[in-house]
Amino acid sequence: MNIKKIILSIFVIAFIVILYGCNKGDETDQSLQQNSTEQYTDKEKELQVREEMLNQRIKEIEERERNLNIRDSILNSKSVEMNVENMTDSMKIAQEKIKLEEKKKKSEEKEKELNKRLDNPKETISDYIQYIQRGIEGGNFDENMKKASQQWENRSTESFKSSYKGVKKFTTIEDPQILKQEGKTAKVKVKIKQVRAGKDGKDTEEILTVTYNLVADNNGKWKIKSNVLDKN
Repeated sequence: MNIKKIILSIFVIAFIVILYGCNKGDETDQSLQQNSTEQYTDKEKELQVREEMLNQRIKEIEERERNLNIRDSILNSKSVEMNVENMTDSMKIAQEKIKLEEKKKKSEEKEKELNKRLDNPKETISDYIQYIQRGIEGGNFDENMKKASQQWENRSTESFKSSYKGVKKFTTIEDPQILKQEGKTAKVKVKIKQVRAGKDGKDTEEILTVTYNLVADNNGKWKIKSNVLDKN
């Protein structure tokens, strides 16, 4: 009887132990499962945070690239403007150089003309004769007589109009020649023929050798001071 009780007691104790162990295992499994779930949730949150940080970093990089592109565009635009300004300045400088060259050329031409007149007082006599010819041979008489008088140092236009009023033709037989030239004085000889209308209706022809005495003014322009006629 005691043996049966002992065996029964052992059996009950064993059952209780086994039952307790199962419950304990269930609790452990539940705890592990809970821990695993919590760890998974933490990992998911961590991944989500990292993803947000990565997206934010990508946005920052894209924004920086946009800013760099805008800056490069502005710099390129300024560079183009500077190149255009430089080209404009270069063109202005080139134009100024051209203007200076033109002024220099004109000045040199004037100087050459001045030297030419100083070296060749016969040019003044040639101009003077041409004015008379133009006035006589159908040009504006008054205007050409005025220009002819301006080749003299002191002669009025009216005196020329009076002297050549009756002349019908005035030509050069021999071109002007310099007889003498010293500094600002010179003598030039020219042979001319003039045809004058006579009172009786008959024209008279004269061959004249004229020697002109000339002086140069401060500007180098030759003026006729006086003349000497020699009728042939």
